Amino acid sequence: MAMTGRDAQVVQGLPVPPARDVTLGWFVKRSLLGIAILLVAMGGLAWLTYASIDPTLDAEAATAAAPSPVKPVPVGF
Repeated sequence: MAMTGRDAQVVQGLPVPPARDVTLGWFVKRSLLGIAILLVAMGGLAWLTYASIDPTLDAEAATAAAPSPVKPVPVGF
């Protein structure tokens, strides 16, 4: 027979603590805490992503985008 946590506490002679009720206040506090953690994590990720962009690469990309001197030749069939 399998024992559960409640059985183990009874066997040890310890009283079983009552389950805590989930109230609206508890739910709102936990939700706000989760949203705050999410905002800080996503904000930090966005900032680190932005900070990792090298501004000198942008200038090099602009000069590399100059038109090519090669002209396309139409191919007839």
